[in-house]
Amino acid sequence: MRSPRQTAGLYTRGETALLLAGGYATLVVGVAAWLGTLVAVGDPGFGGIWLIALTLPVSVPLLAIPASPAAHVVLLTAGGLAQAWVLWRVLRGRRAA
Repeated sequence: MRSPRQTAGLYTRGETALLLAGGYATLVVGVAAWLGTLVAVGDPGFGGIWLIALTLPVSVPLLAIPASPAAHVVLLTAGGLAQAWVLWRVLRGRRAA
């Protein structure tokens, strides 16, 4: 099995795409974990706004789904990870020879 760096090396702009898409995915998971901690400790206040803003534009249609706040955190996190995958696919370039 290849490591992410080995896979990134197969593409013309793979290193940059890995850095951007991986960084974005890490940020989404980190903000979701932080929000989960706020919910567990007490009132999250406006903490959810950070996850909504971070996952734009996919957060707009996902917030229209009727669900509980905890389910929305899961939906927004999944949407953010899907956007990270799209970033990887768009930014990686062509396969290197």
